[in-house]
Amino acid sequence: MKIGRICSLAAACLVTLAACGTQDAAMRKLNGLSDVASADSMGPLPTNVVRIPTDEPKDLVESSSIVMSETQPGIVFTTNDSGSDPVLFALDTTGATRGRWEVGNATNRDWEAASRGPCIRTDSATTTQPASCLYVGDVGDNSARRKAVTLYQLVEPSVRQDMSVGVLQARALYVRYPDAPHDVEAMYVGPEGTLYLITKRALKDKSGALRPALVFSVPATAWMRLDTTVGTLLDSLPIVPGSADQRQITDASLAHDSQYLAVRTYGQVFTFATDSATGRVRHDIPPAPCNIVATEAKHGEGITWFAGSRELLLSNEGRNAPLHRITCPLPPR
Repeated sequence: MKIGRICSLAAACLVTLAACGTQDAAMRKLNGLSDVASADSMGPLPTNVVRIPTDEPKDLVESSSIVMSETQPGIVFTTNDSGSDPVLFALDTTGATRGRWEVGNATNRDWEAASRGPCIRTDSATTTQPASCLYVGDVGDNSARRKAVTLYQLVEPSVRQDMSVGVLQARALYVRYPDAPHDVEAMYVGPEGTLYLITKRALKDKSGALRPALVFSVPATAWMRLDTTVGTLLDSLPIVPGSADQRQITDASLAHDSQYLAVRTYGQVFTFATDSATGRVRHDIPPAPCNIVATEAKHGEGITWFAGSRELLLSNEGRNAPLHRITCPLPPR
């Protein structure tokens, strides 16, 4: 092995060790958290990259999340982040605008996350449940000061051939974290309705060492409550925010068959194998990283899976910012 290669490997090991740090043993044992921190390799480049120009509405200026419909082929839902009106937008995979709906009983303090998932019953009625719901997370908290965050559930609207407009009504769920406020931009919903929230920014343990990203869960039964729900510190991911440039977690998406979870940072996509019954990450299989720094998508935040395939769609910040269709490596199952 060449000397340069040995030095590179040694440097990577030192960075990884520094990122892992010393964890609070009692807390980690109590919550069963992963001790694996991310390797510093950025991973291979994506393949089959397709840039999709968009013709977005004037008030869609910063797409913070993106969700592929499971019931309407080629339809994608997205939202603006903080300071914008509570509005749901629809595009299609050609980049054309297809719909705009005001969410009448919601506020947008900092909408940073969205996901599709099953519609969770919030009463004891026996009426038929809608086929698919959208979940919007008002979970952004740059200063980590919010006492509670708000999750919204709304029935996925039907998108017509021409431009769809209207008003939607949402149900709200108030959640606080069990330890302290967190800035979150990644959220996904498991097949049985559990909500998962993944922390974005660098966290440190008592010694000052960087910690892996934390995963909090909220059970489907929480939608039956009227008071604030306390999330559960469920897991951590082998991604260490702050351990490399652009390594902050901005979105996550569970594949339509619940076999894989894609977690996006500004510079990478990490794809995890998951338990298809719950959507939880399998820690017995290492994630597959993918380097998106070389694409325009490095400035974006959203990610979603194409229905019925292993391709991913990335959204970007800015007026009429393009979408990117890519293929990233998958971990073995």
